[in-house]
Amino acid sequence: MNKQKRSVNSIALLMILLAFIAVCTHLIPSGAYERIEVAGRMVVDPATFTFIENKGASVFDFFLAIPKGMTNAISLIIAFMFINGAMEVIQKTGAINVGVTRVIKLIGVERGDIVLVVMFYLFAFLGGFLGMVEGSLPFFPIAISIALALGYDGIVGVAISMVGACSGFLCGPVNPSSVAISQTIAGLELYSGMGLRLVMFAVVPLFCLAYIMWYAKRVKKDPSKSYMAGTDVSDISFDLEEFQTYPFTKVHAAVLLTLAAGLIAFIYGASTLGWGFDHISAIFIIVSLITAIIGRIPVNDAVNAFTKGCAAMMGGTILLGVAYGIAWILNQASVLDTIVYFISRPLQGQPVLVSIIGVLIAVMLINLLIPSGSAKAAIVMPIIIPIAEIVGLTAQTAVLAYQLGDGITNMCGPLYGTLLLVCSMGKVPFSKWEKFVLPMLAGLSVIAAVFLFIAIQIGYC
Repeated sequence: MNKQKRSVNSIALLMILLAFIAVCTHLIPSGAYERIEVAGRMVVDPATFTFIENKGASVFDFFLAIPKGMTNAISLIIAFMFINGAMEVIQKTGAINVGVTRVIKLIGVERGDIVLVVMFYLFAFLGGFLGMVEGSLPFFPIAISIALALGYDGIVGVAISMVGACSGFLCGPVNPSSVAISQTIAGLELYSGMGLRLVMFAVVPLFCLAYIMWYAKRVKKDPSKSYMAGTDVSDISFDLEEFQTYPFTKVHAAVLLTLAAGLIAFIYGASTLGWGFDHISAIFIIVSLITAIIGRIPVNDAVNAFTKGCAAMMGGTILLGVAYGIAWILNQASVLDTIVYFISRPLQGQPVLVSIIGVLIAVMLINLLIPSGSAKAAIVMPIIIPIAEIVGLTAQTAVLAYQLGDGITNMCGPLYGTLLLVCSMGKVPFSKWEKFVLPMLAGLSVIAAVFLFIAIQIGYC
């Protein structure tokens, strides 16, 4: 008998990682930098690192980390559940399925690659110009459903949305998260050096898209070559032929306009009013209510659909709890500053090119532990800038290395909540996602190194 290959559950993988990190807190000495205020932001003083009394995690801390992590991620968890709840209410009207079917019919199923390209660059724009990776969350389930309807697998849907947003984010010309914050800390003019970033924005997303399309065409030609072969996705996909027989009604149009209005409202609020996940939760409650009224869905049916959608995301919320729990343990044990200290020390006194590649690798590694761009910038940039000055690098080049390192490992970080959520939406086990994405990240790392070399040669400033 042939043994069926089984992938390790994503939650189990993170629990193993959590246990490993908890043990490591007893092996890594606790330490801390002093914080000073620069441009209204608390940042690390790189000359003040000291070792402190060891605060290794206890056995109870290991179990406490999960509820603590869920508490710290509560706004994201609620938004994640409410988005899915709202989508379940919308699905009862059939608006998305019928609407998407009409668009695909207009373009042609055989030209589904055009749909993928358009969606990819939409996400790249949101990531590169608005810094919206987490903010793109409402669009992710739609992209996944469309990819499945076109005959691709869940990985393609996740990649088009997540890699699209992250590839734009890591080279964004005016990314308000990584670029604006790191340039402010470095004392640079806001969004200076945009020319090189515009060139990167033309190259990086194109490379990522080419890799995704290679895999997508391979899967569509031979479904057995999919990393997701045999996975049941019937509850998150739909049959194009079936929905082509359904009429597109005024109700469908009104529901889709309601959804579009909600998404536009959030994009505007997030980009101009500082809205966060609580606001997107509120928006999708409103979208659910209006959809139920327009679709004449009975109150009980609407509520049941909403709660069903929320409940379906329970696995994803536990993933988030464990991921954020790892970050909580690292903070509790006061080892994050120590890790930054030990990573940064070997970079001092190295040749210019070696140093900048070292900075890139260091940021990529730190990003696996601290996915938050703003929090990471406050810790890392005050250390990177002095190192850059010592070895003869411009501050702009150091910012570029930070931006690239911050973005690349967002696509594979096991602690990055948004990635875990999107994989959960597409029913993609994290191990399968890593198998798909790591070769692409190897290529991206080479491209990043090339652009850093160019920055050194032109005296990027």
